[in-house]
Amino acid sequence: MNWLNAPLQYWRSGGPLLLPLAGVCAGIWFTFLRSRYRLMAESAAATVMVRRLDMDGGAGGRIAGLRAYVADALAAGPAAVSVFEEQSGRLVEHLKRDFGVLKALTVVAPLLGLLGTVMGMIVTFVAVAGSGGDTAHRVAEGVSRALITTQAGLVVAIPGVFGQMHLRRLLSRLQVLLGSLKLHVFERTVGRTS
Repeated sequence: MNWLNAPLQYWRSGGPLLLPLAGVCAGIWFTFLRSRYRLMAESAAATVMVRRLDMDGGAGGRIAGLRAYVADALAAGPAAVSVFEEQSGRLVEHLKRDFGVLKALTVVAPLLGLLGTVMGMIVTFVAVAGSGGDTAHRVAEGVSRALITTQAGLVVAIPGVFGQMHLRRLLSRLQVLLGSLKLHVFERTVGRTS
């Protein structure tokens, strides 16, 4: 158990804000992984539909709901494109809901680190102002707490920043696939009216 002492000591030195930072870290990873899973599933379903170029194919996820709306709208002719745009817009908005949560958690992490820095500096100033005998140890403890929480806040926020970029890229890919499906709907409606 000697290998566990160093991380535990580091955790204790960081002060009480490391627990909320751990919660923010868990929230960032949960939100990122859930959003990534949803985007990948919908992109896979859209890819299947684009490859088949057949709206009656068996794709899953919310993309499958688009198929039902399009099938009903194809009978209406040119309105199918607007119905498809409306439904695909709803799908994209649904998938983007987690983006705001991820962004907020990513912003909160360094702010919690900064709050820990302020708390650590207060401990340091109290130690300097006090006339107790162990001033150097108390000053070092305050500075250590300040640096550890700052470091933890930044370490937690960095994956959130890269996660947001990755999710935006996946969403862009899905939007391109939806654009391809929209063209297919347009081609089918033009083919029925001519």
